[in-house]
Amino acid sequence: MLLGGIDEAGRGSVLGPLVIAGISVDKEGIDFLTREGICDSKKIASPKRELLYPKIISCSKSIYVCRIHPKTIDLYVNQKKLNLLESKFMTIISDNLKADKIIIDACDVNLDRFKHNVIENLTNTSVKIYCFHKADTDNVVVSAASIIAKVTRDRQILRIEKKLNERIGSGYPSDPLTKLFLKNNIKNSLIKEHIRFSWNPVKCILTEIAQTKIL
Repeated sequence: MLLGGIDEAGRGSVLGPLVIAGISVDKEGIDFLTREGICDSKKIASPKRELLYPKIISCSKSIYVCRIHPKTIDLYVNQKKLNLLESKFMTIISDNLKADKIIIDACDVNLDRFKHNVIENLTNTSVKIYCFHKADTDNVVVSAASIIAKVTRDRQILRIEKKLNERIGSGYPSDPLTKLFLKNNIKNSLIKEHIRFSWNPVKCILTEIAQTKIL
């Protein structure tokens, strides 16, 4: 039996993509992940995640990763359908994983609704889908998927920094470096494609700039 896990990274970020990753492993893979101490990516420092990344790849039977562009995220957030967007990409991943069962870390408070949205357009009808809250903490395969998603996103943030030749921080609104970068560059055409303009922190910065011009 192959067990799959799906999780995301970057849902709350104001910069960069939302990354959703899925992996599948067999019994030996599960044992390997457990021995390696795989846990939720948020509980592991970046250097350790980078070390674990190739180990997870090596024991996986299949991997599928989706990167969702900020413009697409804005489109769904403005319609208050971010959960629906995630479920759509988790359907895509579920269809492309070699797995008999897939455990998903659900972002919707309503697990039944989220599961319905995932399986509604699922073409691989033989796979069984399970949706849980905090699955990235409770299941080692989902934890491994969270690390794949997080490392993928962190590397994308580094690519953006190299492209701009400037530090942008983690991309999260709680990061002082990210906030400073946005305030100084939000009108820069080179970075607009990387910003989620539907996020309130970004709207607040734009409002501050507009008010400053009026004064």
